[in-house]
Amino acid sequence: METLSSVGKRIPKRDAVDKVTGRATYIQDLKVPGMLYGKILRSKYPHARIVRIDTSKARKLLGVRAVITAEDVPQIRYGFIKDQPVLKSGKVRSYRDELAAVAAVDPDVAEEAIHLIEVEYEAIPGVFHPVEAMKPDAPLIHEENKSNILKLPWKLVAGDVEEARKGSAYVVEDEFEVTWVTHCCLGTEGIIADFDLRNNLTVHRNTQIPSLAHRDFKDALKVMGLPDSKVRIIKPTIGGGFGSKLDTYGFEYIAILLAYVTRKPVKITKTREEEFRYTSTRQPAIIRIAQGCDKEGKLTFRDVSMILDNGAYTSWGATTPSVMMMPISSLYKVPNVRYEAKCVYTNNTWSQAMRGYGNPQATFAIESNMEQLAQAAGIDPLEFRMRNANEPGEVTPQRFKVTTCGLKECIDEVSKRLDWSNKKKSRVEGRGVGMASLIHVGGGARVYKSDGCGTIVKMDDFGAVDVFTGATDMAQLRAKGIQCYGIGPAVEESDSVNFGAHSDVEPGTTYLFDRDSKTLDL
Repeated sequence: METLSSVGKRIPKRDAVDKVTGRATYIQDLKVPGMLYGKILRSKYPHARIVRIDTSKARKLLGVRAVITAEDVPQIRYGFIKDQPVLKSGKVRSYRDELAAVAAVDPDVAEEAIHLIEVEYEAIPGVFHPVEAMKPDAPLIHEENKSNILKLPWKLVAGDVEEARKGSAYVVEDEFEVTWVTHCCLGTEGIIADFDLRNNLTVHRNTQIPSLAHRDFKDALKVMGLPDSKVRIIKPTIGGGFGSKLDTYGFEYIAILLAYVTRKPVKITKTREEEFRYTSTRQPAIIRIAQGCDKEGKLTFRDVSMILDNGAYTSWGATTPSVMMMPISSLYKVPNVRYEAKCVYTNNTWSQAMRGYGNPQATFAIESNMEQLAQAAGIDPLEFRMRNANEPGEVTPQRFKVTTCGLKECIDEVSKRLDWSNKKKSRVEGRGVGMASLIHVGGGARVYKSDGCGTIVKMDDFGAVDVFTGATDMAQLRAKGIQCYGIGPAVEESDSVNFGAHSDVEPGTTYLFDRDSKTLDL
């Protein structure tokens, strides 16, 4: 057997020593000459009309350099479908809504100024559960939409589920509900925004999406009347992401606006409490699933419907149902599949990507229901999965052709290492024994108009390699590709970010295909 020098071996990260010795530079460590500090006033109500905002006392406070509300700045909108204004006017839709912001000479003055801003509200009924929000008489989060159900195309139909259900020997259905989960990264979020004399913008931001942020900030500058301004993004050590830094947030645009108004660099960082309260979470989901199999334990159909709590606004987290299509349709051989997901506005905190980009919610329901179906059919759960595991040559309901797959081999190896059959026999009362499988998207393929697979590699006469990519350094997977040749990657900043917008694994490589479309190799 061939012995490999790098593959399968532990490879130290180039910045590991700096991190463990405290030399790594995080956003909290950065200072720019002349820098001001920003603070944001947020809503006290989840749903209310804004009657009045009085900033006069805050503006008079010594050390305050700027106070802005929606009336003072251009109306920048952001998010997946740009349904969220940076500073709110008219009404608030969530307790975290931004109403005003301050730039001051130090954080304490900025904090004091925020408390001097007076806001008069008129509370209105809210809705806090997606099922309630779907009712005809539910309060509308966005009145212009006439419905709280987002018009997003998360649907997959393959085969005839109803006929397959009638012909199944065993059918099991259940409902599962998962709630909010927060990321709680060690490094809280922050930004420094700075304009030069030509109105070019430099942003220091611990983000997972330098390319997408670059595009969104360029769009914001156009709204501000600066279409020709350039944007430079410098990413310090990120301090953890897990999806929490996979979107742009209101505080980033507020820092940009404050920097433009004051003509000074402006820094906004979140405290631990602010990070917990004002950072988006994993989407709560209600998952209804039914599956059937024949007498031999072969799956005959899968029927999945989901209702997701979108929160008050729409982030990239609303695209997670596209990722859910993969585990729902492609891990096991299922000839008939029906899947539909509805994202629903509520007055809750808006949700986003979090550890698996929707996969954990879907896989939890699928694998739990697989266990139930195996029990109904009287088949060992491990054997049940083996009988239905996908193999090379299969074509999934999404019209993907499986070219490589080691699921059976993986299950077999795990069963040996766990001593599966004996472990189940010796199970102690109160302690469960179970197993689950999953499949996840990956490979850097695009989910929006940005080539996540794109990169430029340059090698000079001395053997030094430069890799230009918009992917962020979240782990060490990229290191392995060139480490095999004895080259260690060094992450450097660049004046431009032109390529993908995530880390090594790109979310959202699953799409809805017609039944007649050609297959795509996996």
